[in-house]
Amino acid sequence: MEESRPRASRLWDYINRYHLREEDIRDLDSFKSSRVNHKLTLWNPGTNGVRYLKALIFNICSTLTEREWEKLKKIRGRDLGNPYAVIYNGETVCLDYLQTVFEINFIEKGVNLQGTSVIEIGAGYGRTCHALLSNYDISRYTIIDLRNALGLSRSYLKAVLDDQAYSKINFVEVDLFHEVSKGKYDLCVNIDSFAEMEERTVRLYLAFVDNCCGSFYVKNPVGKYLDMPVDGQKTENEVVAMAMETGIMRDVVDIYDNEAVLSRSGDFIAGYRPSMDWSCLDHGWARPWSFYWQALYRRR
Repeated sequence: MEESRPRASRLWDYINRYHLREEDIRDLDSFKSSRVNHKLTLWNPGTNGVRYLKALIFNICSTLTEREWEKLKKIRGRDLGNPYAVIYNGETVCLDYLQTVFEINFIEKGVNLQGTSVIEIGAGYGRTCHALLSNYDISRYTIIDLRNALGLSRSYLKAVLDDQAYSKINFVEVDLFHEVSKGKYDLCVNIDSFAEMEERTVRLYLAFVDNCCGSFYVKNPVGKYLDMPVDGQKTENEVVAMAMETGIMRDVVDIYDNEAVLSRSGDFIAGYRPSMDWSCLDHGWARPWSFYWQALYRRR
């Protein structure tokens, strides 16, 4: 008789005993974000972050246009550094370079990138430079950054670019800012670093853009966030305090409310306009992160 009815596997017998106890399921107020639901329908984000990241990458890959795939494929050496990635249409794809493709798509709508001279303020490991030099005939590319960051971008770009493309790059430490402030550039790029600088430094760079550049692309958060349900006690209070002090967009925003994010877009556009001599050609949400905005400006 016992064999004629369904029974729990050893796994689910264990789950029922230790994760779906009566005391665990009595309170419906928060069970969907607890270990109860992590055994029913939702992988625990706390221990499955990489799985969610790869699922995000996979879903974004499914939306790419043929032209976007062409741009991505031209960027050779993307897998250097062992990124978290998926394989889609035979290509290894990580989130960094998906964002880069979206960024250069946005820029090229308002700027003719062929033969352009570019300066990037804060280049990280150099993904934007890598993508632009791989897809366009950039005349010269200047990166201004802190010494250690420059060491990384110099090594990375040397490894992924051919000699001809690499020879177009000029690496400048921030202490030598006076050198770049004497030049003229068709396009200035800042991605995700103005929000981490002192306001005084951001203003200094915006004045430089106003004096020395013809176009300006910026992508940064629309504000600050305090995400205690996610961060919990993992982040030291001192580090949080330092982060809240930086940038020019310092109001706290509900980053998971699209209307709250959109309401800050006007301040973003006004705040990053180098001066009234500049027009905003285009702006919009910078996917996939909910609280990032992007704008492209041109001198009038």
